Amino acid sequence: MVSAVLAAAGPDPEGRPSTYRLLIADAATTIAEDLERGQRHQRLRRSGSPSERRQHREIARSSAEETVLVEFDRMQAVAIHRFADGAGGVRLGTVVLREFYNRGHDNEHEHEHEFEQPYAALIAAMLAATSEAHGRPWLYHTEAAAIAASLEQTGKELMEAGFPRFAERAFGEAAHLHSRFDDAHDEYRCRYSRLGARRTTYPWWRPPRFFWGLSRAVFGYGYRPLRLLAWIAAVVALFALYLLHLPRDPGATRGDALFVALQNFVSPLGLNDVKDVSPKWETPLVFETYTGDLLRAAFLVVVIRRWSGRWR
Repeated sequence: MVSAVLAAAGPDPEGRPSTYRLLIADAATTIAEDLERGQRHQRLRRSGSPSERRQHREIARSSAEETVLVEFDRMQAVAIHRFADGAGGVRLGTVVLREFYNRGHDNEHEHEHEFEQPYAALIAAMLAATSEAHGRPWLYHTEAAAIAASLEQTGKELMEAGFPRFAERAFGEAAHLHSRFDDAHDEYRCRYSRLGARRTTYPWWRPPRFFWGLSRAVFGYGYRPLRLLAWIAAVVALFALYLLHLPRDPGATRGDALFVALQNFVSPLGLNDVKDVSPKWETPLVFETYTGDLLRAAFLVVVIRRWSGRWR
């Protein structure tokens, strides 16, 4: 089991950072090898003889991302506990495992951990970040911001590598850190990315993938409500263009027709208001009325949900 990598070394009462770093590196390499194995056999599951294809499918299933994530959770719990045992002597205002966060940007530890496995650095960053975030008795805002930034960047790289479930976990941890210090803007950005990662965990033909995609396009999962204003403007413009091309009474000008088309979206007009323009407008205006009611109600709900978080 992967959690045995951290547990095998036994207790570390002195809380030696160097020992803990080596354990993080070994555990990250192990979990990354499982991910890479599953990814490789997933590509090969339809090649070779029937027995080879069956073997590839079995290995891909046993090393699937959701299966490895379960073991990662166990390993993460052990890592947090081990870090907490030695975190009492950590000086406030410092980030102990910075070399895992600033990959390629930390000159002091730049070559201390060079992983041969391509995904090990990402897993190590997640393990180190969650260990410091949850295993320290005190955490300053600057430290939390650095850890959250690392988790967010790690989530983006995991998405590019094809591991959306791990990316969802990284974005969620980053959002949680931002929420601890009331950084609403950064928190919502990470939560938006987290839901985007969750969307990609579903195959393209599954209904949840469609509904998550619709939510993303219309109002950004609820975290970007102003996106809905663009859809409202587009709907109003389409109704206005359509209504202007319908026949109207000779006494009604294009300005009158445009006013009716725009005003009806905000406040439904009565039959007496419409008949002076054209009776043929009645049915389209009914559709515009109900469409406007739905979009305005959705916008109100999303805006209240989005902004109420800033006042909690």
